[in-house]
Amino acid sequence: MKTREDAQKLLNEWVIQDSLRSHCLGVAVCMEAYAKKFKEEGQDIDVDMWYITGLLHDFDWERFPSIEEHPIKGCQELKNQGYNEGIIESILGHNPATGIPRRNTMAKTLFAVDELSGLVTALAKVRPGNFSGMSARSVKKAMKKKDFAAAINREDIKIGMEELSLESDDEKNEHFELVIKALSESKEELGFDN
Repeated sequence: MKTREDAQKLLNEWVIQDSLRSHCLGVAVCMEAYAKKFKEEGQDIDVDMWYITGLLHDFDWERFPSIEEHPIKGCQELKNQGYNEGIIESILGHNPATGIPRRNTMAKTLFAVDELSGLVTALAKVRPGNFSGMSARSVKKAMKKKDFAAAINREDIKIGMEELSLESDDEKNEHFELVIKALSESKEELGFDN
């Protein structure tokens, strides 16, 4: 079984840009938060496996930045290195262009947190207090501003929530709140000063 340290080493070997490393870490901490939540609810979950899946979901993007190659090429490398098939299948499923269905909770969660973690991080960068005072309502407002963090696919966020059967209430969106909390608790690692 590959460890978090193995995954971090692979990420460091393949990813040069700090922003991409930060995104991968952000998705990893969100995956870990969901894994812990589901485990507390009684599901049989390997928290480290979920974290590794988030950390490596985009590790091949700099080398293979086309929708046709990412994450297929990276997953070939993961297979060669002996990574778990569940990790590989989940990573393949986060790019709809691969045609790999998201059949399990880990794959669905990866898809649900990927774009959202990017949006929440972008929002934290423009707020005076970063994550402080950020709420589901703040995120919902940011989603409606199409010119804000325009590269983030809002439709994927909605689809991810539907696949996990998550509510999208403006005032109390538990999905948004979980992602905000996970990222806020790791803000120093993500490059935020305060």
